[in-house]
Amino acid sequence: MARPATGSMKIEAQADGTLTFRLRFGAYGKRETIRLHEHRDCDCDCGGGWTERTAQVELQNILTRVQAGIWERPKRQPVITEQVFREIPTFHEYASYWLRAKVEGVLGDKPVNENTHADYRSRLRHLLSFFGRYRLDEIDRDLCLAFKAHKIREAQEIREALAAGADLRDERNRKLVPLAPVSIKRLLGALAAILDEAVEDELIEVNPARSRRLKIHVPKPKRTFLEMDELACIEDAAGEQDPSLDLYAQAARAAPIGSSAAAVAVRLSEGKRQAQIVAELGLTKSTVSFHVRKLGALRVGRYVGREAIICTLGRSGVRNSELCDMRIGHLRLHDPEGARFRIPDAKTETGIRDVEVSPYMVEVLIMHIDRLRRAGNDTSPDAWLFQNERGGRMARQRVGEIVLEASALASEKMRERGLPPLPHITPHSLRRTYISISLLSNEFDVKWVMDQVGHADSKMTMDVYAQLQQRAKREHGASFDRLMRKAREQLYGRAETDAGGVLDRQLDRAPKTPPQTRQPRRSDRSQNPRISREITGPRSRDSNSGHRSFQSCALPAELSRREAVDGRLDATGSPGPRASERQPLAPVRSQASR
Repeated sequence: MARPATGSMKIEAQADGTLTFRLRFGAYGKRETIRLHEHRDCDCDCGGGWTERTAQVELQNILTRVQAGIWERPKRQPVITEQVFREIPTFHEYASYWLRAKVEGVLGDKPVNENTHADYRSRLRHLLSFFGRYRLDEIDRDLCLAFKAHKIREAQEIREALAAGADLRDERNRKLVPLAPVSIKRLLGALAAILDEAVEDELIEVNPARSRRLKIHVPKPKRTFLEMDELACIEDAAGEQDPSLDLYAQAARAAPIGSSAAAVAVRLSEGKRQAQIVAELGLTKSTVSFHVRKLGALRVGRYVGREAIICTLGRSGVRNSELCDMRIGHLRLHDPEGARFRIPDAKTETGIRDVEVSPYMVEVLIMHIDRLRRAGNDTSPDAWLFQNERGGRMARQRVGEIVLEASALASEKMRERGLPPLPHITPHSLRRTYISISLLSNEFDVKWVMDQVGHADSKMTMDVYAQLQQRAKREHGASFDRLMRKAREQLYGRAETDAGGVLDRQLDRAPKTPPQTRQPRRSDRSQNPRISREITGPRSRDSNSGHRSFQSCALPAELSRREAVDGRLDATGSPGPRASERQPLAPVRSQASR
């Protein structure tokens, strides 16, 4: 057991009469010293205003962090003040200050994270190349409109060049991609945010970037989700893309006994990497690579858990970033209260949650961790659950590539079965897929699904719910036919499905002479009793007896009238040809058409 961390505090008097509390303690084999000042306007990072009691509490907190192994020496942060410009700065100068202030938390509710910082830097590269040399008071609406037109024209020229087959590269030799409307909209949004702060600092009077003419219409992306059979297909496709231990075992049995090829195949079937095989067998790297290449069609590569990634995205609804940040210690697969895993950090406070895990997903994750252990990867509680080929944290872009590769293989399998291919799939599409299936499996319990996926607002959940309702309408036609078949069975006493049709057979059973009916006058109508529940009796929920009584009286009369209209009854009232000899009935025109 490690020795408890110890420390001491010494009080020192300063020339101005205030006190300084010097904390001394050991951390990670070194002697550390931190000074806390009583003076509130000190120019260090302690914050000032310390007393003997609060300094002693701070020492105990530091020792606790050192004992837990999470203490880090505080870094001196640059002091950023709001009033740093004595004259109107250029856009480059002010934008640089704005970015530093956003990172430090001087501007905004809180300091921005690393991903937001990188996004701001990417936007500023576009803005500084156009506005960098201008002073803030020189930027007007016309200049902002010129920037918008320049970016739209530049994107269109790049698209035309790429369509013509040109290989365009940027300054980092990366393939040049034209800006989409949503990217141009974000650039204008960053420009407006920077100039808003300039207005707050009274450097300019109005914000020229807040104009209706600078708005850009961004088409709403078509967001969809997979059907259940499509999710099963993409899961199976991802499983096929993982290196198969069973195929390695078959190759080992087929190889000559005692040969190097058999030894290499056996180690591959155990999930070991080529470097481990070289160390165990004492062979050269080229010899192991030669036997690996001889395996031919077998997929030989580093295991990363493609099937486990697809299953986790599609069966738990986690975000792509949450998937990459998951550690093995977050899993509770054998908990008596139910299998689940913890999401300790998310982009919203609601995203910090416990996610329930299905039994199938438990088996997939157990097999995934076992494959990582066989391959020699770290499987400690602090290890990443989904690791890259070097054993580190998997990037979000790599997860997107795995989803696309599995989607491509699944689409091929769907085409082979005569089914349409899968739509464009992203990790977020699998998140929406989980929401749709969870709504169906839990009888549209929206609150539970929101807790599972970490939604603070029900907008996205209800959006998927609305799309799910639209898909359910595709069955309305079949439901309508089922109701009509039930009504027909009630009307005729049995289902009539042969080729002759119900109408022709009913004509055979029609009366020989058309019934003589008299249209009641207005004075007679008032004497007829109204149809009410007292007369007809209560209608059964499972039957349609009142409707059947009405149709059984009206239908023979209508059919007989059709025979009379078509000339199928002669003058004496005798029936015409039999149903099998008749021609199909012509549609009866309405009274208005006659």
